[in-house]
Amino acid sequence: MPRMKSAYERIRARIDELHPGTSDRAASLAASGGRNADLLRTIKQGRSAFPRGDNLQGLAAYLRWPVDALTGEPADGEPYELERVPLDENHVPTSDTDGEGYGRDHYSPNIPGAIPELDARAGGGEGAVGEVMVLPIGNGTISAHKIVDEWRIPPAYLREAVSSPDRAIVLPIQGDSMLPNYAPGDRVIIDLAEHELRADGVYLISDGFSEPQIKRLQRIMFTTPPRCKIISDNPSYEAQEVDVDGVRILGKVAAYVGRR
Repeated sequence: MPRMKSAYERIRARIDELHPGTSDRAASLAASGGRNADLLRTIKQGRSAFPRGDNLQGLAAYLRWPVDALTGEPADGEPYELERVPLDENHVPTSDTDGEGYGRDHYSPNIPGAIPELDARAGGGEGAVGEVMVLPIGNGTISAHKIVDEWRIPPAYLREAVSSPDRAIVLPIQGDSMLPNYAPGDRVIIDLAEHELRADGVYLISDGFSEPQIKRLQRIMFTTPPRCKIISDNPSYEAQEVDVDGVRILGKVAAYVGRR
């Protein structure tokens, strides 16, 4: 599962990729053809502000990368890193749906290109249309979750992490069942387009009646009908073995984005 890399990490990784096994200064000189070596070196060491304008364009050229590979945003936009933006309490997102809340496909973010963070507690947003997002958990049942924040995530990174950015949400981890890999307060990106068990991994699941949980799924080979294990990373919790068809998969954990 990819972790969000900073711009400095992306630059360091790119220089190391182009010039492995060399010193910082030699790699910087080689990458820049001898030009702006000090800029590259100080950026790589985290001692310089991130470049903008012509310096940014030049840096991208030296590294033989498009600008959006460094910033996560197209060259004509303002460079940004991962950013969590709490929603104003009076904000009501627009939607062409009515009823009990928004489906992910109909949610229009307050910040263009941002993806919503949901309260992990089902029912946390019940009561006000436009403040909740609903996740279908099967058997005609929905799980309603308050939209609490939005996340600006560099598009290049998001496209790498999920199959469809318009089908992505951010969800905080609750409880200790997935320790040590996922701690309470950690936030993960859920790819709602991944709703089938095509490969072992960590998924957002429900039994069709209870609120969604994040669990590890492992397919059991040579079983008819197909069965899988529902695993908590915390060894204090026992694994469960169930029919695959009995698990409602809402999405797959695609990336880790940060702490509370």
